[in-house]
Amino acid sequence: MKRKSYSGYLFILPMMILFAVFIVYPIVYNIRISFYDWNGISRTKVFVGLENYQTLIQDPVVKIILKNFLIFAVCTILIQAILGLFFANLLRRKLKFADLYRTLIYLPIVATPTIVGNIFSRILESNRGYLNEFLRAIHLESLCHSWLAEPKTALVFIIIINIWQWTGYSMLVYYTGMLNISEDVYEAAKIDGAGAFSQFFRITLPLLRGTHYTIFIMGMIGSLKTFDIPYVLTRGGPNHATEFFSTYINTQSFSLFNQGVSSAIVVVMFVIAMVITAAQLYLYYHNDKDKDLA
Repeated sequence: MKRKSYSGYLFILPMMILFAVFIVYPIVYNIRISFYDWNGISRTKVFVGLENYQTLIQDPVVKIILKNFLIFAVCTILIQAILGLFFANLLRRKLKFADLYRTLIYLPIVATPTIVGNIFSRILESNRGYLNEFLRAIHLESLCHSWLAEPKTALVFIIIINIWQWTGYSMLVYYTGMLNISEDVYEAAKIDGAGAFSQFFRITLPLLRGTHYTIFIMGMIGSLKTFDIPYVLTRGGPNHATEFFSTYINTQSFSLFNQGVSSAIVVVMFVIAMVITAAQLYLYYHNDKDKDLA
């Protein structure tokens, strides 16, 4: 019996080793570095305790980052969820060419964020960008702007681009969840006289509760670590208007060589992600009356 119990651990040992080396060790090492003053190059590290965290508390850019994160997360998660739910419900009705529509909606995810950022930089470029050229062609020069160079519009377009690229993911997750809902439930509702509107709000939405939580958690974590599109389009500017945790970590690490401060930012990100995930999972399981849905 003992041999059988121990032999089972041997099968998962390679995975546990990989997990410890590539996940656990980097997290522990990063937490350790956050207590040091280190430029990331020299061999000497100066222990400063909580000084790096005090620097973050006093840093006005961090306040801007938190505001950008909240705005970005709320806007992208809600709009992507609404659009994804709408498209999924539409495609579930077996429309003609539904497979083609589903592919087209999901297609932007295939492109890497760097490519997407480069494409939209051409569209939103101040002088010869396609958007401004189009506005000039229809004699609306007054609407032309430096879209990515103005703080009021830069973050808005970062949000729009993210929604455009990732709505397909929300659609696919919701579509998969809807396929798991038995048609017998809808047939019974029809017999009871429920219309399409009533079926959607009384059957589809409640039974997709687990999917809602998944979309929210993945969206919050994705918002925390968003980097590619803001970096390619604005480098976090103008005046930190599109600064996020990841772009500021890049600046602190590779431009200012403040490895200790950047590690402290990573720790803050990690704590925020854990708190959000724990809170959502608690609410999900605490309010879950149907354990089969959990």
